[in-house]
Amino acid sequence: MLRATVVGLVLAALIGRATAAPDDAPAVRLGAAYAAYEAGDLDAARRALDGLAPERLANPDYLRWVRGQVALKGDDPAAALRDFEALAKDKGSRFAAEAAWRAADCLWQLDRRRAAADAYRALRGKPGASDHADLGVVDYRLAIAPGGKEQAALRAYLRAHPAHPLAAEAERRLIAAGGPRAAAMSDDDRIERAQRFGDDQAWSRAVAELSLIGDDAPAGVRTRRDYWLGTSLYKMRRRYADAGALLLAVAAKNGSAEALFHGARALSRADQDDDAIRWYREVVARHPHTAWAEEAQYLSGWLDFNRGNFRAAIGPLEETVRRYPKSKWVDDARWFVAMAHYFLGEPALALPHLEALAKAGGALAGGKARYWRARTLQRLGREPEALDIYRDLVGRWPFSWYALLADARLRERGVELGPFGASPPTPRGPAVADTIDPAIAADPAIVAFDELETAGLADDAGIELRRVEGAFLGRHDRARGLAVLFDRYGRGNDWHRPWQLAVGYDRGALDTPAEGPARWWWTHAYPEAYKELIERHQAVGGNPPYYLYAIMRKESGYDPGVRSYADAQGLLQMIPATTIRVAARLGLRYAPGDLYAPELNIQTGSWYIGNLLAKFKGQVPLGAGSFNSGPRPVMRWLDQYGDHPIDELVELVAYEQTREYMKKVTENYARYVYLYSGTVYHQPLTVDRAYLVDDVTY
Repeated sequence: MLRATVVGLVLAALIGRATAAPDDAPAVRLGAAYAAYEAGDLDAARRALDGLAPERLANPDYLRWVRGQVALKGDDPAAALRDFEALAKDKGSRFAAEAAWRAADCLWQLDRRRAAADAYRALRGKPGASDHADLGVVDYRLAIAPGGKEQAALRAYLRAHPAHPLAAEAERRLIAAGGPRAAAMSDDDRIERAQRFGDDQAWSRAVAELSLIGDDAPAGVRTRRDYWLGTSLYKMRRRYADAGALLLAVAAKNGSAEALFHGARALSRADQDDDAIRWYREVVARHPHTAWAEEAQYLSGWLDFNRGNFRAAIGPLEETVRRYPKSKWVDDARWFVAMAHYFLGEPALALPHLEALAKAGGALAGGKARYWRARTLQRLGREPEALDIYRDLVGRWPFSWYALLADARLRERGVELGPFGASPPTPRGPAVADTIDPAIAADPAIVAFDELETAGLADDAGIELRRVEGAFLGRHDRARGLAVLFDRYGRGNDWHRPWQLAVGYDRGALDTPAEGPARWWWTHAYPEAYKELIERHQAVGGNPPYYLYAIMRKESGYDPGVRSYADAQGLLQMIPATTIRVAARLGLRYAPGDLYAPELNIQTGSWYIGNLLAKFKGQVPLGAGSFNSGPRPVMRWLDQYGDHPIDELVELVAYEQTREYMKKVTENYARYVYLYSGTVYHQPLTVDRAYLVDDVTY
């Protein structure tokens, strides 16, 4: 929870000089205590805290928190307990829930282990327990707490936390108490341990654990072993064929719809699409009233569409609509039926589906169907209707992917429109005061923010302000309140929250020209975030101006602390394995965690992103798509569909996430170019399919 960073400390020093805060000011001393604690210098932290009273601070909970942490780490749990118990009662503090856990830790260190165990048990049952404590430590302490059945508890611990550092100590303690047999794992134990390894994404360890269950195990155990082995292989994204065979065999034994479905899906991932389709049909035949059947029916058609078998795709997709009319896959099925007919040269059969889908709202959902309805009308010789739809798209959803395509189609026909259509709207946007009202800046929420910022805790200052934003704006005039919020977030170099506020409060300003009252909203929704770093490093990869901003906005929303489920990290969501290779080429040092530092993230990201864009001849949708999916799939799609125009090629991209990513980054790029260079980006329709053959294939 202590979030002082090197960047935060540098900012604190600058802010301290700018505000000329005296060295003994409470905020400065609070910041010094946090910095010393983070550096492991407990003595310096104590000196900074000495005599600092909570009533001198706008954020007394921050004082209690760091003082409690210093005392707990400094072997004074009794003093720490006083602060943590007080914090746990402060329901307005973000530290309250975690302080209750730290109070239990203090009881444990004070050797009041029964009381600690009672506290741990009470907290263990509350939602969000894992957000505030290392449950591996907590459960170990509960296992060895007085009054319990220690051997049984330690065995349960080894099943529940096999990957935890304390597992070895638990096993040692168990063997010491009951001998080697006491720690021996049954087959059921191993299956549970494998599940826990999977929960921690330790798939290799899960596979190793399951491999210890022999073929002489009872049939039911072997079936469960094979299910979890197949699941683990599937989720570790390798040996898909083996995963499919295991899961299908399990389904044959126990009739599991889930195992049958995922067995088919694993075969598809192994590029065995014919077999996958056959097994998807079996899911529908054997389990017709399940959610697995609904998806299987859809996928049995989508797989054929995805590999260009448009005629074969139509029947299964139409059956999805007929058989499962309330399924969440219905609109997707209709869409691919329409596009299958379109690519087969049957526009009259595509049109009714597109007309139905065009009733949806939104620039991507509704815009997609409207655009392709227009393309289909063109093929039917109904040119004036198509051109009217294109004009409407440009004006209705400026800069969206389908507006850019519509503009390109109009330009083909000699029709020149601006980026806001034939009748550009008047620039608009909610008023925001152009000066800071001192009375509003004296609001307790802002005073608390300023104190934390002065302390060098800029991240925490932003977190605290976000917690009370709604109440703050409710107390003040909206125009003057927003001015203070944007000012304070800007002081901490926080571009993430202002971007969210701009999108949330713009009231349509972003769909009007970036002039007058609208420009303020545009520049906050599309900021030149980390401009100095971008300008310093964008040439490393030969990136065109504003391209890295477009990627950054989509990837992280300008938040340097973001981490994805796939372990992509930081502003440009670089993956560590890729970064290691890029850093070596640039002669940079890289260690785990470095990607959260904006400069390294931008420097390595610039090289990689720029070289991907160059690999695909500067074609923005393709360069962006290759960053999302990796370059190899884009190379494959170009080989397969590179003779199609860009609108068709993008719709033929097999990965939904990559398709939508290509569209959104292109929109971001077009908006950035318009805002900061005053020029309009025109999306080319022709595709250059001849990508560079180089070693950037990762």
